[in-house]
This record gives sequence, C-alpha cells and structure tokens, in this order.
Amino acid sequence: MRGLSFRELSADPKRAQIFMVICVALASVAVYANSLGNKFAYDDVVIIETRETAHSVGDIPELITEPYWVEDYFPGGIYRPLTMANFAIDWSIWNGNPFGFHLLNVVLHAAVSALVALLLLLFFPWWAALAGGLVFAVHPVHTEAVANIVGRAEMLTAIFVLTATIVYIRSGRRGQFSAVTVLVIAVCYALASFSKEIGVVLPGLLLATDLTLPSREPSQTFKGYVRARFPLFAVLTGVLLLVFVVRWAVLGAAVESVQHTTFALDNSFTTRLFTMARIWPRYLELFLFPLNMLADYSPPIVLPVEGLTALGALGFLLLFGSPAIAIVVYRRAPEVSMALAWAVLAILPVSNLIITAEIVLAERTLYLPSVAVSIIAALALAKAAPTRRSWLVAGLAVWLAGFSVVTVKRNPVWYDTDSLFEDLGEKHPESIRLLYTKALDYYKMGAWELAREYFDMWIDIWPHHAPWLGQYAAALADFGDFEKADSVISVAIRMKPNVTTFHRLRAIMLLDGGNPERALQAIDEAVAIVGVDPDFEGLRAEAYERLGRLPDALEAQEAALQGWEDEATWHGWFRLARLKAAAGDTAAALEALAVARGRPGALPEVADSVERAWRRLP
Repeated sequence: MRGLSFRELSADPKRAQIFMVICVALASVAVYANSLGNKFAYDDVVIIETRETAHSVGDIPELITEPYWVEDYFPGGIYRPLTMANFAIDWSIWNGNPFGFHLLNVVLHAAVSALVALLLLLFFPWWAALAGGLVFAVHPVHTEAVANIVGRAEMLTAIFVLTATIVYIRSGRRGQFSAVTVLVIAVCYALASFSKEIGVVLPGLLLATDLTLPSREPSQTFKGYVRARFPLFAVLTGVLLLVFVVRWAVLGAAVESVQHTTFALDNSFTTRLFTMARIWPRYLELFLFPLNMLADYSPPIVLPVEGLTALGALGFLLLFGSPAIAIVVYRRAPEVSMALAWAVLAILPVSNLIITAEIVLAERTLYLPSVAVSIIAALALAKAAPTRRSWLVAGLAVWLAGFSVVTVKRNPVWYDTDSLFEDLGEKHPESIRLLYTKALDYYKMGAWELAREYFDMWIDIWPHHAPWLGQYAAALADFGDFEKADSVISVAIRMKPNVTTFHRLRAIMLLDGGNPERALQAIDEAVAIVGVDPDFEGLRAEAYERLGRLPDALEAQEAALQGWEDEATWHGWFRLARLKAAAGDTAAALEALAVARGRPGALPEVADSVERAWRRLP
C-alpha cells in the first residue's frame, strides 16, 4: 500500500510513529482478545465480585479508605485506592458483567504497549522501537496481569510510570523542567503509587534512564544537571511523604511487611535472601522462555532455604553479574545498563529483601520489569550489522510468533477459578493451595471425610498458613470436633497473635463445644494480647450466662454494647434484655427490648412474644 513502505515511513517520523503505535496496539489486542470471555477468577472474586463497596460509584469514598484486602487476618501493607475506585466505576457501567472489566484490561494493555514503544522511540529507530513494543505487547508473562481482572493494578501503574518517564526524558534533553512538567510527573507519581505499591520506584527509574542514556545536553555541567532536576525530585519526595501519610492513616503503617508463609516461621533476612536467590533465575526464564507458567508458586513449588543451593548460586551469579555487565558495556551500549537498572528497580518492591512482600513469585509482578526485555530487543535490532539484521529479524519474528501462541493458549486458563486450579493440578498436584482449595470445596459440599483428608494433606506438607488454619478450625467445629478445632486455631494464634478474628473464633468454638470456663480463659488471653474488644465482652457475657453468673454476664454485656455503640445488633440488645429479666429487673428488660426492636436484624415476632410474657411477671 502506497505510503506504508519502509523508506517512506523512515522519511516521515510522525507517520512512522503513528504506524508503530497502531501496530503494537493491534498486536496486543489480537493476542489477548480471547480473554474477553473470561469470568471473575481467583482474587477477582474477593476483591471485586463479592465486595459490596466495589459495586457502586457512591461507595468510592468508603472504598478508598479501606485496605486492598478487607479481611483482618489477610496480608496487610496493601493499599490501592485508585485501582479499587476504577473497579467500582467499571461495575457501575457494566452492572457487574465481567466482559466489561476484561475489555478495559485489554484496552489498558494496548495503551501500555504503545507507551513502551514510544519510550523506545526516544532512543532507537522507529522499526527497532516497533520490535521492542511488539515484544511487550504479546509477551506471555503478562497473561496474569491482563486476563485476570485484578491485574489491572499493574497496567494502571505502568501507564503512569511510562508517561512520567517519557515526559522526563524529553524535558531532560532540553536541560530544563518547567512547572507544568514537574506537575505532570508529580501527579503521575501519586497516581502510580495509589494504583499499586510498585509505583513508588518511579524516581529511581527516572534516574536510571537519565544516568545511563544520553538524555541531557553534552555541554551541560554536572552542577547544572543537578540544579535543573533538584526542584522535580524535591516535589517527588513530597509526593512520597504524602503517600506514606495516607497509607499510615488507612493501614496504620506507612510501610508494612507481610509475614508470608513461604518463609514459614523464619522470616529472617538470611532465609529470605537464600530463598529469593532461587527465584532470580526463574525471572530470567519467564522473561525469555515463558513456557512453564503457573498461577501460584506456593509451597512445595517454592520452598524456603537457609543456605546456598545450586539454583541459588545461579541466582547470586545473576545478582552480581548484572551490575558487572552494566559497567562493562556502559560506554558501548548504555541502553543495556538502563535496562538492567530498570528491571532491578521495578522488581525491588517484591524482592522480599527490604520488606516481606505479599508473594514470593507471581507473574503479574513482572509486568513493569519486563520493559527491560523490550529495551534489549530493540537495542539488539538497532545495533546489529546490516548484513546480520535480516537474520535477527527472522529470529525475532519466530520468537514473537511463539510468544503469541503461548499467550493465546494461556488466556483461557484464567477463565474462572476452576479452570485455574485445573491447570495448577495438572502441573503441580502437590500444591498446598490446590489441596486447600479442594478441601474447602468438599467442606462446602458437606463431604466432610474427603474435606478433612485434603485439609490434613496440606497441613502435613506445609502447616504454616494461619488464615487457612483458621478456616480448618471452623470446619472442624462445624462437624463437632471441638477439641481438635481448638488445637488448630491455637496454632494459628501462635503464628499471628495480633489477629483479633482468630481469638474471637477460638472463644466461639469453646462456647459451642460446651467449655465456657476455657472460653473465659481464651478471652482473657486475647485481651492481654490485642486489647479490649466489644466482641470479646459479648462472648464473655455469653460464657458467664452459661455458668449462671448473671451479675458478671450483665456487666460484660453492658460493656459490649457500650463498645459497639450504634453498631450493636438486635442480638446484643436482646441478650441484655434477657439478662435483665433473669436478674428480676423486668422494667429494665422491657426498655432494652424496646431498643432491640430498632436494631439491625430485629425479630418483631420474637420481641412481641417475649414482651407479653414479661409483662405478665410480677
């Protein structure tokens, strides 16, 4: 077609840029189009589908003041208000239809892919930038981010990070940063950080591009270089402090490590270092030859180690070899140095070396770091000798074709949670997450013997996941094995002593098992660890009532209602009324019953019947 020849595009930079962006965007849509039929899968279910505050734009003010995970025993330190608000808007537009969520994911990935190509265009010819953009667009490692809805956090963060980086490099080459430029980059920094925690590394990524690539005037002195950038990085420091303040207000801590179960009870730096050393070669494999991808890398797929292993030695070789390569090739190929710095900085938040992250390895976390692969691909093509370039283009075409096939085949794995675990079961039937999920499914179906068999299987392999132990304890109590339920929940409490839910669950199970004395002891232990809680006082009242200690029960129930305030339910006030009546204070019992009528969950028929009976009392 006239106007699209290689020579004419090369002679018309603007047209070449448009052609490149369209090609990259279309390629990304083509390989991820078969994810549009996917449903809510895995984390989507908890984060979006069953979370009421994520279903209405009107609930966004409440939604952005909540942690990413609302369960108080789930890993903390995660706060993504912009991503959650985005989900609420999607739900309102599409009325909960997952198609709309997946459609936006595909569009966002196309936008990110185009931004990657535009970033590469700042350093390479349009055809090399096109090749690098295509690598990013079709890369299979992005499947978890694109085909799974909650992976949107990765794409939103990438959009803001890449936009800020492009604006920064263009301004840096002019040797000055206007107030508008500073404002744009600062806003992008805030939006990236509130989309996902990895966004906080943006200043480091900017410096990586600035210090390893010719992004400033050669005549500019170092002093002038620093003076030009100081206002920008001062503002970015202020944005980072603001992000920390907001996180502190919502989470109770600006930065919080997660005691992840992959490191078991030993969360020492040594164990984390040697364990993560075994992961670094896996990063390289996923970047270059992602043929064996998994939705979950939990034990025993990845096990903690306390010393050096053969795989760990390879990991340390990569760790120390990368800076050495960056230094050696800096003068001849500074783009390699930039790519290596980009990958390391983007992975740092989930490296488990500074803080303990939510996961040890997840493919979605390689979304932004994989820009480094595109940089290397574009560089290889741009630097190749003309006589060898055709062979390189052919090899790259085969690589891209292979990537595309793997991506298209991988997308349906994320169709729903069942398909996800079916794939995991085929590859790693020993996965504790798979065993636990099967146990939970059988438990919900009422097939208790099978459920218990799978519960015990994962406990035998890896008894270090406190939330799962809590669920197992609840299942044991449901089927009447209160003694073992108490022993299991006690292990969970030893792992995570500050989780109120575990203490509350233990007291409830002891009461249901007919042990009010042990329930009182458990409540006292809980208060000593996590402090006074109205729920504890309500359980204490129930225990005292079962022991016939009415004055103590009344005192505890009144304390519970005082703590609950407006959140007190019908059951709380009805118990107080019942205790007042048992103590002989019928007038006070009727007053409490009147309050109970107006509380959530009220049962008017029960209230009417009880009131008639009490009014007949002397």
